[in-house]
Amino acid sequence: MLSSIPQLKALFRENADKQAKLDAFVGKCESELSAALVNNDVPSLSLVEAIAVAKVKAVEEPIELCHRLQHEVGSYALMGGTGFEQKDFLTCCKFAEGDSRVLMLKMARDRLKLFEKRPPAGNPSSWGEEDRLCAELASKMEAEVKASGDRQRAWDENWEAVYHLAEVYMQRVMRDFMSS
Repeated sequence: MLSSIPQLKALFRENADKQAKLDAFVGKCESELSAALVNNDVPSLSLVEAIAVAKVKAVEEPIELCHRLQHEVGSYALMGGTGFEQKDFLTCCKFAEGDSRVLMLKMARDRLKLFEKRPPAGNPSSWGEEDRLCAELASKMEAEVKASGDRQRAWDENWEAVYHLAEVYMQRVMRDFMSS
């Protein structure tokens, strides 16, 4: 059995852990959205942010884990009837209602704008990771804009930092939402 191979066992355990956390997160999003809709309430900002994160995470994590599994099982993944032929469905989900990468860009952009509008007080060494990433990105962007005069180019040149900020932001949103 392929599931007896140590690296596959580890991958299956990782998947189970991530799926349990994601199921709890999405379940809480569904529950709170349902309550808001039943009561004719406008969903809170934290719920809207959580739903956006759920849209990205519910697609990106399974794609990444399936990709890793496919590489671990090798040529077996190319055979019919193994389930891997269904993997492209996840890619379709990634683009349903908008590309999840575009949503991540929006998250990073909005978070950076909030940082620029209201930078945190105190010494930067006391800031959290998200604020430090915003400060680094803002600094890089400023230097790029001075050099090129093109804010979009500066954003594009720093795409790795932008996606890293989005990832850290999503982790924080999930943590905060689940603890509320």
